[in-house]
Amino acid sequence: MHCHGVIIAYLTVSCPEVFEAVAKDGSCFQCTESWKTPSNADQLCLDQFLHLTLTIQNCAIFHACFYVNIDQTNIVYQPTNTATYEEAGSKQVAVIGQEEKQAFTVVQNYMLPPHKSMPQFKEAQRLGFRLCFSNTDMYWSTFDLMCNYVRNILVPYWTRQKELVGAPDDQECILHLDVWSVHKSIQFHTWLDQHYL
Repeated sequence: MHCHGVIIAYLTVSCPEVFEAVAKDGSCFQCTESWKTPSNADQLCLDQFLHLTLTIQNCAIFHACFYVNIDQTNIVYQPTNTATYEEAGSKQVAVIGQEEKQAFTVVQNYMLPPHKSMPQFKEAQRLGFRLCFSNTDMYWSTFDLMCNYVRNILVPYWTRQKELVGAPDDQECILHLDVWSVHKSIQFHTWLDQHYL
C-alpha cells in the first residue's frame, strides 16, 4: 500500500474530473510521488490497520458513528504570496500583514479562532458551529481547545448516536487522533484517561 496509490484511487472515485482538467499553461493535475514517508511506511500502515481492527473487535464497535478520526486543517485566508490586485507594472504596492500568516484551523466542524465580533457569528452559532478563540499567537489547536472539542462536541455527538442506534450508555467509542503535538501530548492523554476512560 502506498500513499500515492491510495490518493489516486480516492480521487478517481470521488472526483475523476480532476484528472481531465487542463490548466491555462496546458498542464494537468498530477499527484506527486515525492512524499516524505518513512522507509517502513507500508509496515506502519499495516500495523495501524491491525491495531484498529483488533480495537474495533474487542470494544464491540458495531456502528461507524462510534469511530471518529480527526485531523486539523489549516485554512489560510490571507496568503503570504506576492500576488496583488494592483495594476501590472505598479512601482509601489502597499500590502498590510504580508509578513504575518493569517489562518485558522478547522477540526471537524470546530473552527479556531474566529471572534464573537464577526457579523456572521450568531448565524454560525444558529447553524451549530462551535467557534472558539484560542487567544494564542498560533493557529493550531491547544490543550484547552481539544478538551473543549471532546467535552462539548464529541461526547454529545456520541451520546446522541448511542440513542439513535440503541447502544448502551457504556458503549465504547474510538477517537483516532492525528500526530499534532497537542494530540499526542501526555497532558491531553492524561485528561482523556481521567475523564473518559
